[in-house]
Amino acid sequence: MNVVCWNVRGAACTKFKTNMLDMISTHHIDMLFICEPRISGQRALKVIQTLGFKCFEVVDTIGFSGGLWLLWNDSKVTVEIVGTYDQSISACVSWPGQSPWMFTAIYASPSRVKREKLWEYLTFVAESHDLPWLLVGDFNDILSVDEKLGGASSGRSKGFKDWVDRHEMLDLGFTGPKFTWTNKRVLERLDRAISNVKWRRLFPDANVRHLPRTKSDHSPIKICLQSCFKANPLKRPFRFEAMWLKHESFDDFITETWDNSTGSAMEKTLKLVEPLKT
Repeated sequence: MNVVCWNVRGAACTKFKTNMLDMISTHHIDMLFICEPRISGQRALKVIQTLGFKCFEVVDTIGFSGGLWLLWNDSKVTVEIVGTYDQSISACVSWPGQSPWMFTAIYASPSRVKREKLWEYLTFVAESHDLPWLLVGDFNDILSVDEKLGGASSGRSKGFKDWVDRHEMLDLGFTGPKFTWTNKRVLERLDRAISNVKWRRLFPDANVRHLPRTKSDHSPIKICLQSCFKANPLKRPFRFEAMWLKHESFDDFITETWDNSTGSAMEKTLKLVEPLKT
């Protein structure tokens, strides 16, 4: 299953439709979240109906800003909308043979005051269910100073980071370019996927990819719930085995291997892989 989220910064132009249809075809999208389409009402419905998804949920724009569209392929996935807000859509997701999990699509306001209201609302959502939970979208915030390049430093990440820490959320990481937004002077990682531990255990191979920017100043992000690598029994990925810790010689083995290695801590850690496998 593939989920794509994109802050499109306007969906009225022909180029949006062309880019979107190409992305849907290329990435085999089962669920699509679009934020900041900047159109609503019949204009929005007309555009949505050209994208090939029979099922959708819309939160209209406020004036000429914002707006949320969640579209899905009902032949692949069952989506039950459980709540909407001006900055999010939450749904219970399942398919045959798959236990249900919670999905929340996010477009956090550029206004810090309004974002604080979003964190309060998401706390309410968290307290309303006990399901595996995935949150994706444009959080308009960062989790650490290294997620921003250029411009003045600020304490903007405090509210978001506090919420993530308080609810024990995990950042799912990414592949591709580090930053998902730019105004040509500043680059930031504003778009991401986070989950609770239950969701990560349910989908341990899920991965996030930052796709190339087209038209918008935001990169689309793709969440694939299956591994992006094809299984190959002759080349399985390395996994640390907890049982090794119980071996009576483990501590001595690690110490000796580490002391006989050179380079940075990261380089020395990577050099443990082959000895551990042996």
